[in-house]
Amino acid sequence: MALTLTAIWRTAFLGAAFVTGMAHADLLVSPQRVILSDDHRQVVISLNNPGTTTNSYRLSWVERRETETGQLISVKAGEASRSAAELVRYSPQRVTVAPGSTQTVRLDFRPPVDLAPGEYHSHLLVGMEAPVNGTGGTPTISGEQKGISFQLNALLSYAVPVFVRHGAGTATAEISAIEPTQVKRDGVDVPGLKVRLKRGGEFSSYGRIVVYQQLDANAPVELISEAGGVAMYAEIKGLTRVVDLKPGSRLVQGSWIRVTYEGEGTDHGQVYAERSFQVGK
Repeated sequence: MALTLTAIWRTAFLGAAFVTGMAHADLLVSPQRVILSDDHRQVVISLNNPGTTTNSYRLSWVERRETETGQLISVKAGEASRSAAELVRYSPQRVTVAPGSTQTVRLDFRPPVDLAPGEYHSHLLVGMEAPVNGTGGTPTISGEQKGISFQLNALLSYAVPVFVRHGAGTATAEISAIEPTQVKRDGVDVPGLKVRLKRGGEFSSYGRIVVYQQLDANAPVELISEAGGVAMYAEIKGLTRVVDLKPGSRLVQGSWIRVTYEGEGTDHGQVYAERSFQVGK
């Protein structure tokens, strides 16, 4: 007896640190993060198929909110107080992407006249459809247990955060606390830092946490940690992020540590916040 199961793997992306598109073997999505505003009301998302089979995708809105540990939690549409779904139109709603080709999706911000100033956000879900003939580019896992064979077809989906900024506003942050800690890497405790960020302004921020070390006044400044994709949505007051140090690095007693929260993407080059301390002091 054969049993076929279909699983949907849904992954919410705030963005990878050093790439320009969201990638999987079946699809490249770019950009990873969309910002629309009064002065920039249209964005085009590219969907590229680097694989060898034709795949179809259906687009839809999903609502998620961020916690102060950086997790994204799904919420019902009516529970999203500042949803962008009713403010942004996208077209087409379904795309088929042949191998080696690219399809585009256009997003248009259409604010009503009475829209309150501030930031709104939703996630645009690009969900793979099951092949009609049972074949296609979906990853397959096969196996057998207690005489029952099974096949698991994974239908992948990609969630692109879409932000709408209406009216005047800023995104600010400060580093309110830094604490040395231990982080698990491959099952082994390694040195790291627990960084507490405090959010300010009307808009969200997006960037990376970078850690520098200087052993003494005559020593060079060294980069010892870097963690990208650090987002603070406008709905949270702050965020705690634990970062591990690069292999071979450690917090040397008496050395000076400087931690910065720097912008990425459209905010590249902006330093939201920085703070320094001396280890052991």
